[in-house]
Amino acid sequence: MITLLAAGLVLAMLASGSPLDPREPGEHSVVHRAETVISAPQERIYGLITDFPGYARWNPWVVKAAGGTAPGDEVRVDVLLGSVKMAAKHTVLNGVPGQRFCWKDAGWNAWFVYGQRCRTLTPQADGTVLVTNELLVDGVLSGGADLFIGKAMKDGMQAENAALKRAAESS
Repeated sequence: MITLLAAGLVLAMLASGSPLDPREPGEHSVVHRAETVISAPQERIYGLITDFPGYARWNPWVVKAAGGTAPGDEVRVDVLLGSVKMAAKHTVLNGVPGQRFCWKDAGWNAWFVYGQRCRTLTPQADGTVLVTNELLVDGVLSGGADLFIGKAMKDGMQAENAALKRAAESS
């Protein structure tokens, strides 16, 4: 009987996917999205997104970052929310190398609100790349979190996209 229960639990966990798979929006989710078209090779753009020490040179929102880029790796960042600098810890999620890079919050706030950010690079017919920067805030407290820091997050994403465009196109 215990073996059957354990097997059922394992099957349920496998069916729900890996804890490193990006989460899809749910009923309590708030999703913010910023898009920009960049005239640069996709590899260069992805390289900038995953070069954490380089963030200090070009990123006005995430002004410092350190960590690994493999699923499960920890990334520590300093982020500017308006005029407030805040330290944050993230866990890298499964993505598609060269095309999609995601992380989720892993600090104390993750106990109350789930936060996930994915940057997706989509090649366009004209040789440009559409960069979609998406922030998913989830959980029963997601509306409150959005009310408290939503504008600063949206502004930060827009500033990051504009700076990524400048950095990628000038390289």
